[in-house]
Amino acid sequence: MTLLEADDGQVGTGINYTLGGGTNLVCSAIELLVEPILGQEIEELMSNFGEVQRGIAEHHQLRWLGPHKGVTHAALASITIACFDLWAKSRGVPLWKLLLDLTTEQLVNLIDLSYLEDELTREEAIEIVESQRAGREGRQGVLQTGYPGYDTSVGWIQYSDDKIRENARKAVDRGFTAMKLKVGSPDSARDIRRVHLIREEVGSSAQIMLDANQAWNLPRALDMCGKLCEIHPFFIEEPTQPDDSDCPQENC
Repeated sequence: MTLLEADDGQVGTGINYTLGGGTNLVCSAIELLVEPILGQEIEELMSNFGEVQRGIAEHHQLRWLGPHKGVTHAALASITIACFDLWAKSRGVPLWKLLLDLTTEQLVNLIDLSYLEDELTREEAIEIVESQRAGREGRQGVLQTGYPGYDTSVGWIQYSDDKIRENARKAVDRGFTAMKLKVGSPDSARDIRRVHLIREEVGSSAQIMLDANQAWNLPRALDMCGKLCEIHPFFIEEPTQPDDSDCPQENC
């Protein structure tokens, strides 16, 4: 967690998490990476946050640790969230309202496009956002209705069969029509059994999402995804490693 305290006492909070082990590594990385922004005025900091974030990630002594992967990535995410949280609090508005009130150029200035610039330049990003402004009024109904949510706590990998059944029933009772189950355990048969248990518990109308947390290699991912199609998952998240260079494009 990152806590950024302003001179007036307001605090921006940035939360990121691991599954327990390694949290201390993320905290140490936050302390190293946050140094360049300490003491800056929040409006100045956020006026060109994309460049600020790039500068933090490209620190000459830390860059080799991997600004877009692992511990450093998690630490940067926590710092970024805290900056945006403090910015919204300093203006006294929800973050979504702050973002909606920005000009297109100000909005794009918040983004580090480093790894996109061969496909999406800053000018092209501005053009895309600007082209969508005309239809904003027609999309504002979501401010009243909200976005549909799903329960992500139904089936952590260590839960027993009875526990995931119980959690699935509770999710439905609370009004959820979608839920996510962890797969990717060493025993593939266990994954398949658990997924069928959830489907039996919640019925055919509920949406079931699956998350393998990159646990499978490509052959196993293709095999498992084929078998899991029987329960009609809404999506299967991170079925394999994103860095797997052997993954053919038609299968990814």
